[in-house]
Amino acid sequence: MRRWTLVMVTALLLCLAVLSPAVAAQDPVSLDLVDNYVVVRQDGTLRVTYTLNFTELENGRDRINQIGRFDWRHTIVSASGSGPDGELGVRLVRDGAYYRAEFDRSTERGKQYTVQIVFTVDESVFEATSWNGRALKAVGWAPFQWALPIARQEMRFVLPLELPEGITEAEQVTDGIVNELGVVANNTSAFDRWVYFATPDEGSGKAYLSIYCQEDNVAPQTGLIPQFFLPGESITVERGTPIPYDVDEPAQDAEPFNLIDWLRNPLVSVLGVITSAFVGVVTVRAGRKRKAKPTYMPPEIEVETFQTEKVVPDLNAIETAFYLGNSTKTLALIVLSLEQKGVVDIVNRHPLQLQIIDRDVLAGRRDKLPGYEQALLAALLPDGTIDPEQTSAILDAVAKAVQPKVWNADPEATRDTYRRRIEDAWREYEREYRERPQPQTMPNYVPWIILHESATPAASAAGPSIPREPGPLQQMAGQAVAPLETMASELVSGVERIAGNTVDRVERGVGRLFGDETSPERSCHSACHSACHSACVHDACHSACVHDACHSACHSACVHSACHSACHSACVSRF
Repeated sequence: MRRWTLVMVTALLLCLAVLSPAVAAQDPVSLDLVDNYVVVRQDGTLRVTYTLNFTELENGRDRINQIGRFDWRHTIVSASGSGPDGELGVRLVRDGAYYRAEFDRSTERGKQYTVQIVFTVDESVFEATSWNGRALKAVGWAPFQWALPIARQEMRFVLPLELPEGITEAEQVTDGIVNELGVVANNTSAFDRWVYFATPDEGSGKAYLSIYCQEDNVAPQTGLIPQFFLPGESITVERGTPIPYDVDEPAQDAEPFNLIDWLRNPLVSVLGVITSAFVGVVTVRAGRKRKAKPTYMPPEIEVETFQTEKVVPDLNAIETAFYLGNSTKTLALIVLSLEQKGVVDIVNRHPLQLQIIDRDVLAGRRDKLPGYEQALLAALLPDGTIDPEQTSAILDAVAKAVQPKVWNADPEATRDTYRRRIEDAWREYEREYRERPQPQTMPNYVPWIILHESATPAASAAGPSIPREPGPLQQMAGQAVAPLETMASELVSGVERIAGNTVDRVERGVGRLFGDETSPERSCHSACHSACHSACVHDACHSACVHDACHSACHSACVHSACHSACHSACVSRF
C-alpha cells in the first residue's frame, strides 16, 4: 500500500511539474503591493499618488488593460514606471471611466515592476453628516478594486488638521490628541493596521494628522472602504464642486487594467488545482510562523493648502447657507430671492408651491438671474412644486457660484464673520419688531434671519425629536409668534418636505436597482449592495433620528459619495 501511495505521489509530482506554468497562469501577475498616498485638501479635493508593484508571471506584456474606475472629476498629473532595467515608460489612454497603461517595452517573466500614477480629484469627496450632535464631514473615496488578490494594500491619508506644536513622530500622536482634533473612525477593525501619525511639512514647520491603513492578503474584488469623519468646519466645500488646479505635466489620455484577459485554458488550470490539492493532502505541512508586524515607514512629505489667513469671501445669504452646509435653507433662500425680485409668487408655503408671475417678462430677464435661480425655475413642475429630482442640480449651480469665492478663504474667519452677520440680523429683527410688529415692506435682513437657528422648523410628529427652545420672539410675554419668523419657518419646512420625499425615492430606487435582472451591470450588484451597506454611516443615521429636521438629517447622514465610490469600485480593475 505504501509503495502504491509513493508511486501515485511521484506521478502526481511529475504531472504538477509539467503543468506548473498553467497553474501559475491562473494569475497573469502577482499584485505585491498597492499603495495609496492621499493628501486631503481643505476644500475636500484630493491629490492621490497611486503606486502598484507587481511581479510578471507570464511571458511578458506591454500594457495594463484597465485601471479604475475614475468616477470623479480628475486630472492626471503624471504616469511613470520602473523595472529591473531602470525606467519603464508609461502612457495612459482614456477609455470611459478607466485608463489603459501602455508600456514602452514588454515586461519579463519573474521580474518585478512598479507603475505610479499621480492624479488629483477636482471635486470635494466629503459630505456633511452628524453624530452625537456633532457636525462632521464624511470621506467618500475608496481605492480601486482588482480582480486579482493583493498581497498588501496600504492607504495613507494626510489630513488638513494641524497637530499641536512639537508633535512630529508617530508615537506622539495619542488617542487623546486624535479625539481633541475631532476625528471619528468607524471601521478601524476592518484593517490589519490602523495607525495615526504625524506628517511634518518642512516648509511651514507644521505637522498634520495622518492615517495609515494596511490590509494583507486582500481577496479579489474586495473593496477596502476607509470610514472616517472630520470636524465639519475642517472641510470647507462639500461634494460636487469642481476646483481647477495646476498640474505638473499635461494631462494624458488613459484606459483600464485587465486580469481576465490573461487567464489560460480553464480546463488546464482546474487540473493543476486538483493536482496541487491532492499533493497537499499527502504532504506533511510545516507549522506556520506568524509574520512579524512590518516596521512603519513614514510617507513622503506632501502637504498642500490654499487657504489664506483672514481672507473672508463676499457671500450673499444663499451662498452663506451653502457654505455653512445647510442645503435646505439654501433652497428656501433661492425661493425667497425669486419672490423678492417679483419673478414668482409663493402660493403655498407648506407644501411649497410657486407661481411664475409673468412668463413673458421672465423670458426677457432670465439670463440676468444667477445660475442657481435659473436652475430652480427650470425645476418647477406644472403644479408649482419643485421637482425633487432636480434639487441636486440646483445645489450644483450654487456650488459653481461659491467655488470661485471660497477656494482660498480662511474657514474659521469666514464662519465667524457670517455667524456674526446672522446674529446681527436677528437682533435687528427683534428690535424693529418691538417698534413695528407688522412692517409694510420686506426688510433687507430677512434672508439672513432665515439662516438663524430660530428659523428652523419644528420637528414632525412622525418621530422623536429633541425639544426645541422657543425663539426669542416667542419668549416675549403675551405676544404671538412674529409673522416673519412664521414665514421663515414655514418656508424652510416646505422645502424640508421636498428633501424628505427625495430620501424615500432614493431608497425605492436603490431597491429597484438591486432587483433589476435586466440591468447591464447586474454582475456588480451583489458587490455594490455590500459596499453600500458598508459605506452607510449607521451611527450617523441613528443620531439623525433625534434631530428636529429628521428627514434632512437622515438625507445628509447617508454618505452618498461614499456609496457611489464604493459601488463603482466594485467594478474592478484588471490586467
